[in-house]
Amino acid sequence: MSDNDTRLAYLARIASLYYDQHKSQQDIADILGITRSGVSRLIAEAHDRGIIEITVQYPWTSRSLEQELISTFGLKAARVMVREERTYDEMLEGLGKLAAQYLNGILSEEMVIGISWGTALYQMIRQLPERRLAGTEVVQLIGATGSEKTPTDGPMLAQLLAERLGCTCHYLHAPLIVENQTVRDSLLQQRNIRETLMRAQQASVALVGIGSTHSELNSLLRAGYLTDSELNEICAAGAVGDICAQYYSSSGKCLDIPINRRAIGVDLDTLSKTKTIIGVAGDRRKSPAILGALRGKFVNVLITDDHAAQDILSLYDKTT
Repeated sequence: MSDNDTRLAYLARIASLYYDQHKSQQDIADILGITRSGVSRLIAEAHDRGIIEITVQYPWTSRSLEQELISTFGLKAARVMVREERTYDEMLEGLGKLAAQYLNGILSEEMVIGISWGTALYQMIRQLPERRLAGTEVVQLIGATGSEKTPTDGPMLAQLLAERLGCTCHYLHAPLIVENQTVRDSLLQQRNIRETLMRAQQASVALVGIGSTHSELNSLLRAGYLTDSELNEICAAGAVGDICAQYYSSSGKCLDIPINRRAIGVDLDTLSKTKTIIGVAGDRRKSPAILGALRGKFVNVLITDDHAAQDILSLYDKTT
């Protein structure tokens, strides 16, 4: 065996430990008796030499549903996981794998990546291979939500993604929902918030969760930011859930409800100018909101499961 073949075999072993067996870089370092930074460099070398290609074999995907979604809604791409008997949490992990595969395939230097929040996005980040894209930037699209200790919180996700890609990050240091419109207007005068939102306008890729209009799943309702009547109005308008910044109807019209006058984040016009908008969400309970996202052109790459995909297409047929 040549020295090059020996090197390739060594890199392949590391890749197998990292991607197939889901070992951490520290675990691999302990197994091989090298430093963690050495493992990171070897993973990057394997990627640069083209011997690592993330191909999701599990969960399986439905090609027929993917093509039907693409043709029906004019999408750039779709990934549909065959859910089978997987739990909700197992489904989210699977969607994260599919999203990581897609994002890794389009990453390049000098890219600005916007991110909102959500559990599926967290799963995507933790399964994304580490890269060294120093010229890339991650920018937060929407204010913080939840606890700072929660990994699905907006700033935490932005930081985790930047660390995974080896790049810089711009935080939106503001709450998602403020007390009133006066406070919102005041916050928007702060330089760091204004500059972050301006930077978000340069994003070529946006990563967004698609919230639910289902009362048990809607994070803003559970957090007390929405009332039942406001959620009912959002449902009646076929609105997108927690997607990116605010609540909009499927026609693109901002709903005139109090929460929209108190939200801190990019607006729909900014999102509509983004070249690639990757929406990650699954479950039949989220299908009305996902359909709203597709109709409103808030998403052009959809990562979902087959249960939701079938329901989305059925709902669409009933309303056209």
